[in-house]
Amino acid sequence: MNTNKDDENIKAFYENRKSKNFAVLGIIISMVVLFFFITILRMDITG
Repeated sequence: MNTNKDDENIKAFYENRKSKNFAVLGIIISMVVLFFFITILRMDITG
């Protein structure tokens, strides 16, 4: 009887982890894009 509840808890845990991973991935991608644009703007100003 406990295995069904354990399975639900495990699924919920992995769903939460998956959403956190996507959030972190989005933050990393946005930081990369931000630094890319900052680099391009600095090249234009100094060039």
